[in-house]
Amino acid sequence: MNSPRSTASLQGDALHAFLEQAHDLLNDDQDDTDSSISREDRMAAVIELMEQQTFAPANVTDLERLHDFWLFLDRPETANDLLQTHRQAALQAGDRHPDDARARLALSDIQSRLEFDKPSAIPLLLPAAQAIASLPENIDATRYWHGWEWMANQAQAWEIAETGVDLRRARERHADEDHAARNDAMALARKAELAHQRADAGAAARHVQAAIDTLHDAAPEQEVDFDQWMDLADRALPVATASLPALLMACERQLARTENPPPSPAVQAHRQVRIMRLQAHACALAGQLEAALQLAPQGRLGLTDDEGDPFSALVMQWLVQADRLPEAATLALESVLHARPVSSTQGYHLARERFGNDAQHAVTWALILAMAQTDPDMRQLLAQESRPDQPADFYLDFVRAIAPHHPVLALTLGMRHAAKRQMDQALPLLEQSVGLHPHMADGEKLAALWAARFAALPLEEALARPFVLAHGAHWCYAVGVVLDDEDDLGPLMGGKKNIPSAEVRAPLVLRYYEEGLARFEQFWATGQGAFKDADLHVYSMLCNNLAIKYRFLNRYDEAVALHHKGLASSPFGEHLNGLMWSAIGKDDDDATVAAAERLWHFAQDHSYGRHDPTRYFSTVALSLFKLDRDDEISIWLERLDQWYEDLDAADQRSERRDYLASLMSMLDFFSSTRPELVLPRLRAHQDEVRALKESYTLRRLGCALEAYPELLEESVAMHKESAGYLGKNDDDDERNMSRTGIARAERKLAERDQPDQADDRRKPWWKFW
Repeated sequence: MNSPRSTASLQGDALHAFLEQAHDLLNDDQDDTDSSISREDRMAAVIELMEQQTFAPANVTDLERLHDFWLFLDRPETANDLLQTHRQAALQAGDRHPDDARARLALSDIQSRLEFDKPSAIPLLLPAAQAIASLPENIDATRYWHGWEWMANQAQAWEIAETGVDLRRARERHADEDHAARNDAMALARKAELAHQRADAGAAARHVQAAIDTLHDAAPEQEVDFDQWMDLADRALPVATASLPALLMACERQLARTENPPPSPAVQAHRQVRIMRLQAHACALAGQLEAALQLAPQGRLGLTDDEGDPFSALVMQWLVQADRLPEAATLALESVLHARPVSSTQGYHLARERFGNDAQHAVTWALILAMAQTDPDMRQLLAQESRPDQPADFYLDFVRAIAPHHPVLALTLGMRHAAKRQMDQALPLLEQSVGLHPHMADGEKLAALWAARFAALPLEEALARPFVLAHGAHWCYAVGVVLDDEDDLGPLMGGKKNIPSAEVRAPLVLRYYEEGLARFEQFWATGQGAFKDADLHVYSMLCNNLAIKYRFLNRYDEAVALHHKGLASSPFGEHLNGLMWSAIGKDDDDATVAAAERLWHFAQDHSYGRHDPTRYFSTVALSLFKLDRDDEISIWLERLDQWYEDLDAADQRSERRDYLASLMSMLDFFSSTRPELVLPRLRAHQDEVRALKESYTLRRLGCALEAYPELLEESVAMHKESAGYLGKNDDDDERNMSRTGIARAERKLAERDQPDQADDRRKPWWKFW
């Protein structure tokens, strides 16, 4: 029996408060309230509560929220009745722009009608699309279009949906002139998808071809790139599979015409992987599974922009469909062994289905089900999945009884001991698995083996053991990073003994980086490699890390070559920074200035959080001085000020000392040719520099004052004052520079009044840096 309806009409804050309470009632099972009440009973209670109320939504916002809550309660007819009753009054409330308000409520009307009277919703779709297309330019209609397109799909109103594509492009085209070709092509791809939905294969193919022509014929300023072609291919493939050869040919022609310089071998190999995936997928869609599986290995490599490993999951499905279960089991084990998102989940599900009814591969399925529970990454990936029927030890015992020497069994047990820092037990197990099977040696497992060696063995014995290979360039990079950083290596060792010194670890780091580089470049050259040999960005990071190592070994030309390879594959600021420091190391002033110029502009145009002008601007000023290009120092002084002024107040405080140190150094180099510009700035900061009470910054101010004969007494005093601030943090170079600075300034003072002193304002013979 229904309770009487409340006579007070809810609106405004009271309405919103009521809806919040109703929503909380539905979700009380997450609080301390009795959670034994079923979801269905909660829904029924909230519906009864709603039916007891009288609502008077005062504006569009109130009406939308109330309408949507009725929909949430699965009462679409009630939601729509409410909308019709209060629509006109809400539109007159003026809480939104009139056109915006009408478009929103039009979409709500269609949304609820689709749930109980789909035929009545279809005629409303086109007027709603026209209303969205007519909205003022300052209203972002993106969400409206997304909602409208979803509703058109739900209504299966394919022709109207196609008209909506044209309306949307007409509205948006004026705002995306720089990317019009790309967006026009995607609109045509959407039309192809709609044609496919209505089973019009001819129309789908025509739309895809039109999209291909749009990208191919785009003007150069549209900057159509390979990724845009791949976006089109991903959408075209399911709806017009036969169009793929034409698309790839058009892509090749267009990029050959517009890419200058042409892409590096690394980029070309990376692209070829994506193309092979498309071709394999096209074969599978055409029912040619054997052809798809023949192409699949060339596409089954991890790429930079992959979201997990979906292609391996697809290949796994093809193998099962082709009744090639041994290969499917091997791939499933590989995916789980290395905890690859998407494919490992697919492999886990396959193991759950097959264990118990597939004796031939039971060991493989058991290992997968054990690792799903013992590997932390797998546990995270499977957090939303049903657990295996048995605990991990059940499956490990099963494998031990049948294949006691299986390397994956040893690996699983070894990693379990390593996680508990039981290194004595972990080491022999990891040696017989990771140490002997390079295809298992991913970065995590390889690092665990080295940590176990260092923790369980005397250092000499650990280093004498065989170098552990890894069949993955990315794995080589990853273990190199861990070995290079004691903060990463130490926790893996469990603190059982001291971490080997950086000097001891350095040859290992260098070798792993070089092994990784060789594997990457072998793949770029041949297209043949393992899953972790094709990631462009990891290659670029490896090039940077190895170049840093080479710079410290004074192998500057090799470092420069690596930085250029990195820039040609996946550019980021550290490569430009490395090129500059390589030029500095080679004492190449022209290259130093050119590299610094490029680094500065890159930092202005891109996000480069490690950019620190105070680390290199003074060196640039020295190079300009040596090149007789002193006037250009003024440009870099302006840049230093610009950088500092762009910092927030907190960063300015933390960077103030380094800013002043860099500024004094640059002004020193500038002072011999433009003393009239330098002295006011020296005086403006002199008190602050002296207040720092440190040697370097005050010494550089004293050096700058040497350019003024009338101020040499002050320069000598400042040199001596700076020497008094030498401390334990100052190295031998600073102490030597302090002594020679005092001697130089005193000599200049003594010689100041000699009439035969040459007047060379460019660079007095007695000024050294």
